[in-house]
Amino acid sequence: MERGEFAIIGTGEVPCGNYPQRSEFEIAYTVAREAIRDAGIDVKDIGAVLCAQHIMSNPDNDYNTEMVFGRLPEAIGARGCKITCMTSSGGASSFSLRKTAEGILHSGETDTVLVVHAQRFSTFTPNQQAKYFSVAGSDVEWEVPYGMTYNALAAMITQAYMNITGTTIEQVAAVCVANRRWAMLQPNAMFNHKEITVEKVVNARMVSYPLTTLMCNVLGDGGSAFIMTTAEKARKVCDKPVYVLGEASDYSHRTITRAGMKDFATMSEYLFPIAKTAFERSGLGPEDMDIYQIYGSYPCIQLIIMDALGMWEPGTTGALVEAGETSPGGKYPVTTNGEALSFGHTGTGVGIALLVESVRQLQGKAGKAQVQGARFLIENTGGGAFMDCHFTVLGNEIPG
Repeated sequence: MERGEFAIIGTGEVPCGNYPQRSEFEIAYTVAREAIRDAGIDVKDIGAVLCAQHIMSNPDNDYNTEMVFGRLPEAIGARGCKITCMTSSGGASSFSLRKTAEGILHSGETDTVLVVHAQRFSTFTPNQQAKYFSVAGSDVEWEVPYGMTYNALAAMITQAYMNITGTTIEQVAAVCVANRRWAMLQPNAMFNHKEITVEKVVNARMVSYPLTTLMCNVLGDGGSAFIMTTAEKARKVCDKPVYVLGEASDYSHRTITRAGMKDFATMSEYLFPIAKTAFERSGLGPEDMDIYQIYGSYPCIQLIIMDALGMWEPGTTGALVEAGETSPGGKYPVTTNGEALSFGHTGTGVGIALLVESVRQLQGKAGKAQVQGARFLIENTGGGAFMDCHFTVLGNEIPG
């Protein structure tokens, strides 16, 4: 990929939360139409429709099958659509979808791709949801029998990270508070009406020591979409395209018992070269970023990814967050939609929602959450039991 070869020109999103009355297809239809309107293009321009997999799909309402076999292009009137497909990389789906879109654009089959995600967890009971996520991505022989869950894994990483770096539990809690402050500015966030404090986070009900309920993400119904095109077309139809400037990826393991890194507490050492490569490919550095869009799902993971960006001394990021520097009005805006902790966890769509927010920020369409003058940002995504990481540098201009 050449720097700035592709661009995102429009986005769509629905409110995240508990909306059992909305069907998955209704969500997909709504965000698709919104993204097309936002991009200012005609629906006939859409040559490919890509979608993320719906997690825990209901066999009585098989959204995944319907989407694979072209229901959405037909419904929105995209008669010029040549390609439909579905991809899933768990939380990393935003990256694999975007790379698939880039491949289609590069092939010349079309110059406009619509990417859609929709999720509805509310049709499943809390027990069904908990059971699914307690074993998803875990080894059925060496992990599941011993009670491994994502919360337990994140708790162990948190304990180790605090022990190695000296980060306090209050600083870990401050990440949750910062995310909530951003979510309070987002009309579509699941938790945009309930402010929290460090004291409240620390003293909430314990889930898996030292993680309390307010340190864990909550599943929600939601969806988002974006329109991707070539840079050449983007400049013709969009006042402020958002260009893909540089990216890098790596994969470590399927399950934690097979992790390629020596210690999850020092995961930033594994992540640092990935971020460094993304910066080098973009021609920019961490100091050039106006926003740092981090997807971690748990507060400690956000700190570890911040450590990996090369902007701050590893282990000092907790104090930075505690001082309010990553919150609205701070020097270093981090995760401006509140991410899984406060925007809501929509399965394969968490990273897509953060990518959509990134585009809005760089187009100046982020409303109350807008970071003034934002030109460049770095965003990351990953899936499974922290199995992989993908960094992407985006900008509303191509650096010379």
